[in-house]
Amino acid sequence: MKYHFIGIGGIGMSGLAMHLASEGNQVYGSNYEENERVDYLRAKGINIFIGHSYENFEKPDVVVRTTAIKQGNPELVRAMSEGVPTIYRMELLKNLLSRNTSLCVTGTDGKTTTTAMISKILVDSGRDPTVLLGGINPLLSDGNYRKGEGLIVSELDESDGFFASFKPDYAIITNVRGDHLEHYDNSFDNLKNHFKYFARGVEKMLVTNADDSVSERIFKGSLTFGRDRGDYRFSDRATGIMNQTFRCWKGDTDLGLFKLMIPGEYNAYNATAAVALAHEMGVPIESIKNSLESYRSVDRRFTFRGLDDFRNLFFFDDYAHTPDEISSTIRGAREFFPGKNVVVVFQPHRYSRLVRENGRFAMSLKDATEVCVYKLYEAYEKGQYAIDETEVLKGLSSYGVPAVHAVNYSEILEWLEKKRDAVILFLGAGDITEASKMSALKLCEAH
Repeated sequence: MKYHFIGIGGIGMSGLAMHLASEGNQVYGSNYEENERVDYLRAKGINIFIGHSYENFEKPDVVVRTTAIKQGNPELVRAMSEGVPTIYRMELLKNLLSRNTSLCVTGTDGKTTTTAMISKILVDSGRDPTVLLGGINPLLSDGNYRKGEGLIVSELDESDGFFASFKPDYAIITNVRGDHLEHYDNSFDNLKNHFKYFARGVEKMLVTNADDSVSERIFKGSLTFGRDRGDYRFSDRATGIMNQTFRCWKGDTDLGLFKLMIPGEYNAYNATAAVALAHEMGVPIESIKNSLESYRSVDRRFTFRGLDDFRNLFFFDDYAHTPDEISSTIRGAREFFPGKNVVVVFQPHRYSRLVRENGRFAMSLKDATEVCVYKLYEAYEKGQYAIDETEVLKGLSSYGVPAVHAVNYSEILEWLEKKRDAVILFLGAGDITEASKMSALKLCEAH
């Protein structure tokens, strides 16, 4: 079979493209722009056109698209005019998982990290899973993909509702919050119903968060994890410089002390979820401990970008783009670097999210020492919105947090050059990551 991927450079699309190619299929595609995944796929022999064009066609048997690809896309138009079947990425993933034993991780927060953690545990224990990850992790042979046999471990995106029809053998739901509601008729109840429907389809074992109030109400009879309660729980969490430890329990049985080299209580939750499912699947607890201690973060999950010795600045890049994720990341940074200033460069993601959160972004940032608010990343959203990133600046002012506005990378860099003795966090789901790389390159290598 020959597959044409429209938007092949996306993190989910590139993983599926590599998997299909590994099974002997012909794969090629197009992408709006050059990026790291495009370069990587080309190095593996996959042809990629930059830009979308009617001419980008090599007589495919199937065209794969995402929901971001609109009806007027010229490659989609050509596929329809020539009668070439088209399939959404999530439909392709569903078909793939249905043919194999599958383990899916979904939820509002922490699904990429939890997927990476349990994948590492399974690989280290001698299992040989195929892995499809929504981020880049150096522990996987192809970054966001690993070719294995039998079991497939996949992160499952809940953003557009299609996930509810999946029926995996094993699943973890990290938590349920009211995000991506624009795809659920702006109804949190609708989102919750999708999660309930998904949960009912899990064939063998479902693991859910006992400390998440929504999960507690809507998921009944599942295996649970948490801090204060749950079938598996953690306690006695302690933090040090660049590490944290906690004790893990199964009921009243002490499973021992676990160590992570990544910050934040939220990562203790992610790890406990991974412990619960892996242990129930038969992985020895000592093997799980060793895997978690040697675990290293997925790219853009508290990723260290560099150290500016001259100014004593530590640069980190994180995908946190919802208020809860932002406040958790700031707390984690303060734990890892006690007594140090925490300076944040934040980019809001989507107008609709800014409207829906109604001031919560400023509240989530108020524990930062200083904040630079970067121009909003619209993520394909169109239309008229009576709001932009300056709403966050106004909110920070009301909390008394020093804040500035930046509309380009140069303004961010100029602001950072004046900082001393601080942890710098770049937070957001848009192109803010490029600012983190640029800043580390300019400042960390300048002296």
